Amino acid sequence: MNRKLVFTIILFIILALVLYFLRPWFHSTAMFFYTNPVILQAIVVTLLIHFLVLKRIPALKKSVEFSDVEGGSSETIHISTLSILTPLILIFLLIVGSIFAGWFRNIHITEQVEYVSRQDLPESSNNLRLMPYSVARRYAKDSLQLSQFKLGTENIALIDENMSWTFPLTPDGTVIQFTKKNKGITYIDATEQDRNTKNFFKDMEIGEGMYITDNLFWNIFKHRYFVDVDDPYYLIDEKNEDILTALGATSYDFNFRYGVAYTVPKFEGVFLTDTSGDLELLSPEEAQEHSVLGENRVFPENLAREYTNAYQYHLGVLNKLFIHEDQIKIQDVRDFAEGSRVNRQPYLMDTEEGLKWFISAEPHGDSHGIFKIFVIDALSGDFEIFELEGDDILTGPAKAVDYVRRSNPIVDWNRFDSVEPLPFVREQNLFWKLAVIPSDSAGIAYQAFVDASTNEVYELSEEDEIKKFLDGDIDLEEIDPTTDPTSDEVLNEIRKKFTELEELFEQIDL
Repeated sequence: MNRKLVFTIILFIILALVLYFLRPWFHSTAMFFYTNPVILQAIVVTLLIHFLVLKRIPALKKSVEFSDVEGGSSETIHISTLSILTPLILIFLLIVGSIFAGWFRNIHITEQVEYVSRQDLPESSNNLRLMPYSVARRYAKDSLQLSQFKLGTENIALIDENMSWTFPLTPDGTVIQFTKKNKGITYIDATEQDRNTKNFFKDMEIGEGMYITDNLFWNIFKHRYFVDVDDPYYLIDEKNEDILTALGATSYDFNFRYGVAYTVPKFEGVFLTDTSGDLELLSPEEAQEHSVLGENRVFPENLAREYTNAYQYHLGVLNKLFIHEDQIKIQDVRDFAEGSRVNRQPYLMDTEEGLKWFISAEPHGDSHGIFKIFVIDALSGDFEIFELEGDDILTGPAKAVDYVRRSNPIVDWNRFDSVEPLPFVREQNLFWKLAVIPSDSAGIAYQAFVDASTNEVYELSEEDEIKKFLDGDIDLEEIDPTTDPTSDEVLNEIRKKFTELEELFEQIDL
């Protein structure tokens, strides 16, 4: 017996050590239970009810008979009422508890986040992203000449003071993922329309796409387990001629309200690693003061969206469910060039006040007009709200896509797509900038600017002309907006063209 006990203890210790070593693999599952403490609470309450209440009621111990008929024979199954009632109680507590925990979580966020009103929109700089993701990825793949590597997760960041698409060069193939290091990054200046792919080659000791101990997320969750992280983005440290990998980190505080346990997310800092594999978690203050990070974005993208989405609850749960006063909804736009890919808000916007996360929110209901605009400082995470007056009407990004398609009936929209509506503010006029690209993402046909107040669409194709517009060197009066294709003038023009074609066919027949 002693040998068996010792063997069992040793086996248990070995198993515990193995699980502890492999804990990064179970991070998503562990975080699900960690961020939803109401699940454990429901299980504990159910067990207390079961042993302290239900088991003391004799009537519940009686069995219920069920007849199971199979193959012509009948078998009676006896199931106690207690064994049925306990799982039902657990399911009920899980459902109700999860609903209340979600409400309390969002209410708590609105109580701790200071949503400051602002009277105007931040003016955009001329550093506007002209190249959409699908074109950038196509250009990067077409320029890739490494047989053992492929492009990793894309992201946007400032490189050389320009909005740039960055892609890590990760090992391509299962065996290579165990034996090779990430090769560096490919980056593309997104403020230009033409292909301008550049590479920064340097072996990275840890990174995404590599397996086991070299993996970026393995090292992050070994360093700090109970946090969530955004997708990585890549920066170039010109002073040290190095590549920095950054990920915004979110931690959670535990709270109780009316006896229900829930968690509230908060900004924990930024994970930062260089090519040598040195990993550290910078606090929010340290990240803002960092020589490279401090000139880029710091506040997590996902946290900016969650804090904005929680605004629906700032007048309480009853208002959210039934009254809908001052209630918002965030409308995302599907990227037709990428199939099911959704161009999720927030949008990163370079302004004269610095980098901002920009979220346009529609009112509750079927409206697609802008109700409020949330402007979040991408460095400090300060929230500001630009609220429209009652008689002001601005079109949101979802409908801007439709106006671009309607404005140009000549384009074959089965072969072209209008993608990635991005905000651009000039002299307090909000425009949605969309790129019109072929379906194979082989380039950019033209840029369309939709005036959010008038729905007029301005089409610009030459890069010099676009730059002048962004710089304010061209007035809107100098650009003819495309005409609504449903107008009589356009219909008459189409009829005239058909008539000319018919006359041409008649001449051919003669």
